[in-house]
Amino acid sequence: MPDTPLDERRFTDREVREILKKAVQARKDPATSGALVKSEGLSLAELTTIGEEVGIDAASLEDAARAVALGAGHRARGFWGGPITLDVERTVTGAFDPEQTHDALSLIRRVMGERGEVEEIGGALEWSSVGESGSRYVTVATRDDKTTIHGSSNLKSVVALTYLLPGILSLVVTVIGLGRWVKTGAEIGLILALTLIPILFPILRSVVNGLSARESIKLQQVVDELARLPEGS
Repeated sequence: MPDTPLDERRFTDREVREILKKAVQARKDPATSGALVKSEGLSLAELTTIGEEVGIDAASLEDAARAVALGAGHRARGFWGGPITLDVERTVTGAFDPEQTHDALSLIRRVMGERGEVEEIGGALEWSSVGESGSRYVTVATRDDKTTIHGSSNLKSVVALTYLLPGILSLVVTVIGLGRWVKTGAEIGLILALTLIPILFPILRSVVNGLSARESIKLQQVVDELARLPEGS
C-alpha cells in the first residue's frame, strides 16, 4: 500500500493519463477517451476538476486514482514476495439497507470473480471464498449509522502452488547437474547446479508480487464500490 494518503498524493503525467483512462473505462463511455491532459504533479482535487470538465464523475476518478496509487506503491515484501496477507477497510456514514444485499453480492462476485459463500453474522453481511486461489473475505457491517466495509485475502496457498512445481523441477535439475559434474566433470552440469535456482527464484518472487498487486486492487475496488451503497441511501 502507498504510504501517502490518496488526497495528499501528487500524480505524475503518466499516472494522470492512466487514471483518466481507467475512469473512462469504468463509465463505459468512449466519448471522452481522448481527454488526456499534459500536466505534472496533479492532486486528486485537481483531477476531479478536470474530470468534471470532461464528464467523468468524481467517484470513478477516485477509484481509478486509488488503483494507480496501489499499483505504484505495491512492492514485494518478505522472502517469498507479496505481501501475502492483504486487508482493506473503509468506513462511511449511513446504514447498509438489507434490501441492498442482492446488489452487494452481485457486486462482490463480479469484482472478485467467484460466487463464494454468504452468511449473516450479527446483522453483518459476510462473503467468503476459500480454495486454490486463497481465502477471501468481504464483510459489510453497520453500527451507529456508520457502515464499515472490510476486505481481506490470504494468498499462502497461491504462493505454495507458485513455488512448488518449479522448485521441485529446479531441485531435480540441480541434483542431476551436480551428479554429472562429479561423475564426468561436465562443466554444464556445474553451471546448471549453481545458476538455475538463483535465476528462477527472483522470477517466481516477481510472479507472486504481481498476483498480490492484482488482488490488492480487487479488494480496494470491491470496498470502494460497496461503500457507495450506504452513501447513496
